[in-house]
Amino acid sequence: MAGSALRIIRPLIRLSSFVAPKTAGHLAFKAFCTPPRRQQGTAKRKAATKAASERLAGATRHAIPYPCGSVTAYLFEPKGQKPSGSPSPSVILLHGWTSEAAFMTAFVAPLTAAGFRVVAYDLPAHGDSTGSELNIPLGVASLAAVARAFAPVHAIVTHSFGGAIAMAALARTVPGQPAVTANRLALIAAPSSITEITRQFGTTIGLGRRGQAALERRIHVVAGNPVEAFEGRDQLAAFAKPTLVIHCRDDRELGFHHAEALAAAGPGVTLEPVKGLGHRRILQAKAVVESVSRFVAG
Repeated sequence: MAGSALRIIRPLIRLSSFVAPKTAGHLAFKAFCTPPRRQQGTAKRKAATKAASERLAGATRHAIPYPCGSVTAYLFEPKGQKPSGSPSPSVILLHGWTSEAAFMTAFVAPLTAAGFRVVAYDLPAHGDSTGSELNIPLGVASLAAVARAFAPVHAIVTHSFGGAIAMAALARTVPGQPAVTANRLALIAAPSSITEITRQFGTTIGLGRRGQAALERRIHVVAGNPVEAFEGRDQLAAFAKPTLVIHCRDDRELGFHHAEALAAAGPGVTLEPVKGLGHRRILQAKAVVESVSRFVAG
């Protein structure tokens, strides 16, 4: 949200938090779940987007239906895959907030070379998928549909908010959603606490105490669990399978303390800190791609 717009609406949101907190909570929830429309950005970003998108050329494109629409998935087959044979185990690549499948494709070549099918897909309201909103229940529903379409799933590799979705799916934190299973999970620059993110958002938009409480009640209604149930450490403990956490010490979008909290989930979690890669460039770093590929291959 632009700074000028924020200065205008903050007083209005704060007032509505006292006068009509339920309404303020509902409006805040909608804003919280609505990613900005895709923008062209700078010349540097255009070049990066073009380079990433070109990596999708070797994929087979699929529209995968899920209860709230459909998501666009890109399937990369391993070299030497026999059409008549059983499908190779799949690795699902799950991007973050305001990103898309194309930006996860640096992992495709080493993983297909290792014999895996690789599936990258656009989350709801992102890329070429349908919808205008994304939240954890929608993300989990879409991931369950993709996992079912490309079973068996060996591993899930995630970035940023994609990690929160994968942890909720694997730990079955959202009631009523189909089960998602995987043998391994890689979390790159993932958040550890949706509670913390929700409250930072409330502070940013000027949501008062009553409005914040209404926002969290709305999350409880939609997700079927309170926001506190989506703590990453607890979800990884429930998943209880090998997990790799890679996080940049100078990540300005999600501080390194998120990685430290995730690493505290138990001995099955391995933390690999990196430096100088920020929150997004980390996905293109050769050392990160190699580390994730080794981990997935096990």
